[in-house]
Amino acid sequence: MLNVFIVRHGQTDTNKVAAINGSGTDLPLNKLGKQQVETLRDSFDINKIDYIYASPLTRARQTAEILAQGKLEVNVDERLKEIYFGNWDGQSIEEIQEKYPQAFDELGYFKENYVDYCTGESYQHLADRLMDFWHELVNNHEHESVLLVCHGIASRTLVQTLLGIPSMTEISLIQNAAVINLTVDDQTKKVFLRYYNRIAPGKFFIEDKHGTA
Repeated sequence: MLNVFIVRHGQTDTNKVAAINGSGTDLPLNKLGKQQVETLRDSFDINKIDYIYASPLTRARQTAEILAQGKLEVNVDERLKEIYFGNWDGQSIEEIQEKYPQAFDELGYFKENYVDYCTGESYQHLADRLMDFWHELVNNHEHESVLLVCHGIASRTLVQTLLGIPSMTEISLIQNAAVINLTVDDQTKKVFLRYYNRIAPGKFFIEDKHGTA
């Protein structure tokens, strides 16, 4: 059974000030962000991971390198980048919400129609490139444990697509340095969600009848 851990990067200054943090912004982790990832590192047993893949954006690569502890190579993959918000990237979320309230859902997250109001990437395009990566991952890593380090909306979109959840509004955004755990059945390739939005300190590796997952 393939075991996949998805980690959102630690905090950046754009996260701190509630600015839009898509692939058009490429800031490093801030002080708190590094602390968040170091806390996760201390709770997460990297020795149980076989491969690491990360988004090429600085915040994700830094997060992956901290978690890897020099024990595993970090494989960078462009398909794991955050969604591109175009001319909205880096702008205040509050100001954009005031100007375009119709682009946000009840939880204050971007609706899929947000691209009607800016030059950003569609959710469908994001889902397509993530699923292209996922199919390759599933075919190449049976019976292994893999760590993916990416972003809030990217991870949310991947989970929604894999589990067949109709609306993005049914899934909350995960916190910085939080973890999602998915497993994939070897024969059917069906995906199972073990947990979502788990933060350190906590238990990340679950014992089951097949052994340590």
